[in-house]
Amino acid sequence: MASILIVEDELLIAAEIERMLTRLGHAPLEPVDNSDDALSALAQHPVELVLMDINIAGDCDGIATALLVRRQFAVPVVFLTARSDSATLNRAKLTQPYGYLIKPFTEESLRAQIEVALYNANQTPPPRAALAALAGEATPGPPQQAPKYFFVRKGSGHVKVLTDEILYFEALQNYVRMHTATESYVFDSTLKELEQQLPSHFFKTHRSHIVNLDHVQAYEEGCVLLGKEYVPVSRSCKDELKSRIHLLG
Repeated sequence: MASILIVEDELLIAAEIERMLTRLGHAPLEPVDNSDDALSALAQHPVELVLMDINIAGDCDGIATALLVRRQFAVPVVFLTARSDSATLNRAKLTQPYGYLIKPFTEESLRAQIEVALYNANQTPPPRAALAALAGEATPGPPQQAPKYFFVRKGSGHVKVLTDEILYFEALQNYVRMHTATESYVFDSTLKELEQQLPSHFFKTHRSHIVNLDHVQAYEEGCVLLGKEYVPVSRSCKDELKSRIHLLG
């Protein structure tokens, strides 16, 4: 028996999936219909698998939400969707899903997909535990000028990180993680506080991410590539982002 979260914005479909899971002997959580509620449920309950619709309510679609689920909780995701076009499939692949089930599906096909996903998830070595670190406060620059560097806590001291070397910031509950190409640093702050200090080439792509536009290497509908990581882009931000990165075509 597995604890499974359903993310589906069609109430009747969500209820039917919930009944299927119960008949199959699993323990479904109460279904949710948007990214924020999905992440909140994962933060509050132990979940072994997420069944994710792609077209969900809110700013983040299911693919962008799956990126957050993988990054923040390392929980396997199976997509349940009526969409099978190449563009959607290519975007979905970026999240490294454990399955992709086309609607409408049968209870038997759902059972098989869940069993394969759980089996594969259990074969994968668990992610390395995050390094526990106390965070230092970023050194602010002059009020009229964005700082060229920050000093961030590392071990018992602080190290200098040039602003131009930062790939992106990621908000995780009560702290923020700063990512560079080679390191990540954790500190107490909010994205709102950071936005007031950052240069103009930093852009908030999502409620929990600020990226350095100078380091954006690729754009996919719903996400951008920085270094080796894909960062989600909410629907409300994508038009401005496309303009900021001078997207052609």
